Amino acid sequence: MIPAAIVANRSMVRTLTNQRPEKPDLTDEQKRRYLDPTYGAADYIENSGAAGPALPGAALLLPPERIPLADIVAVVGRLDGVGSVADWADLPSTRQPKVRASNPPMWLPRATFKANIRKARFLGWPDDASGRPVGGEELRSAEERRISKSGALIGDAALDAVFDTWAGGAAVATPDKVEKQLRSWRPDSAKFSLTKFTSAAVSGRSLVAIAALTFIAVQALAYGTLFVAPTLRVFFNVDIGLGEMGTCDPALCTHLF
Repeated sequence: MIPAAIVANRSMVRTLTNQRPEKPDLTDEQKRRYLDPTYGAADYIENSGAAGPALPGAALLLPPERIPLADIVAVVGRLDGVGSVADWADLPSTRQPKVRASNPPMWLPRATFKANIRKARFLGWPDDASGRPVGGEELRSAEERRISKSGALIGDAALDAVFDTWAGGAAVATPDKVEKQLRSWRPDSAKFSLTKFTSAAVSGRSLVAIAALTFIAVQALAYGTLFVAPTLRVFFNVDIGLGEMGTCDPALCTHLF
């Protein structure tokens, strides 16, 4: 139980801090069936060299590094509908054994999404609802040439922020959730609502935080019932009310709850 909990807690910390997992050592058979053929293939980009301000509200995403607004634009400027995110019908999940050919699971892994975006063509700098360039004319003048190039550097933190709007910290995304989010903050190839995007990104990351807090609470209850409460009863004559394991001295026992 304890070794498994240690592994789970390490994984939770990596997820909360958006740390990139180590590249797995897979056999040929595992590689054939692995859902993310791009996993671990690309170097993690901490700094794209982008100029200008950070994404407003980025601190709420608990990113491992700064998220430049220009990097967000570099990602969003390559999105034009759910079909631009992936070839959903040709994902590895659709080719798994025993899946229904008429309705296969379409699971887009995070690393595959990053690889797809970095290869995609930049469609243009998006405008906000008022028709002005997102981030302002000055930022567009400074960054448009760089981010529009094929193979332009895009920080992983920005790609994670976009992915989390529809995946909520999960390892995979599905086309229905991607489409729903794009309708909200990327309705067409020319418009982008920064406010709605930031709200969606924060909401997605909050699901991870809620799941982590729940996991911690369950662990605290389990360890308290199995180890802490019995120890306090037997050795310190203190009853904290969790479970019934261990016995207090009736004359000396102190009941806290």
